[in-house]
Amino acid sequence: MDKYSNRDDLIAALTEDVSPVKRVRSSDGVALIAFATIIAAVVSIAVYEWWDGLLTGEASGYFLITHGLLLLLGAASGAGVVNGAMPRVGGQSSAAFWGALMVGVLPIGAALSLLSGHGNHAHEGLNDPVALMCLTGSLSAAAIVMVASILWLRRGAPVSIERSSWLTGIAAGALGTLAYGITCPLDTFSHVGLWHVAPVGISAVIGRLVVPPLIRW
Repeated sequence: MDKYSNRDDLIAALTEDVSPVKRVRSSDGVALIAFATIIAAVVSIAVYEWWDGLLTGEASGYFLITHGLLLLLGAASGAGVVNGAMPRVGGQSSAAFWGALMVGVLPIGAALSLLSGHGNHAHEGLNDPVALMCLTGSLSAAAIVMVASILWLRRGAPVSIERSSWLTGIAAGALGTLAYGITCPLDTFSHVGLWHVAPVGISAVIGRLVVPPLIRW
């Protein structure tokens, strides 16, 4: 401070090398994550083919409810990712937390249904032959959404690194599973309740481990 005669000279010196940057808008983040989800869906359809049952009314209520909850969870956690790039004063939304709790009920219900022996196709369970394909397909689609989310966070200035990392993984898992789910013809409660929810948890853990060093500034 001693080298500057007044405050104006100090401010001028601090801002001398500052250049304007493009403003970060939340609508851009929403559009980026939504576009990545669409791309993930298109890739999934190209690889696994579209399931006609969604349009012919064959999809069970379990299938529709599960993917409806995944959509809500993906939207809530995706909004958290978008807001995480723009730190602000005020409380953080807990919508993603409650959404995760709602989705978390599904595997519990599916497991209880299998144990009771009253679930449809109870033989599937952990020996579900389609399980691995659903896991790999959902996580592959989730990777596309996760990359878009990381690119968005790098454009901003995330302060709560851990929270943004968890939300990135959850959003990617939910939206990635939703993108892949439109190709899966197996719609029993035991299947969707377990294998269309498991990728969300796996993706959340991956996000927590991988994202922090990529967005820390």
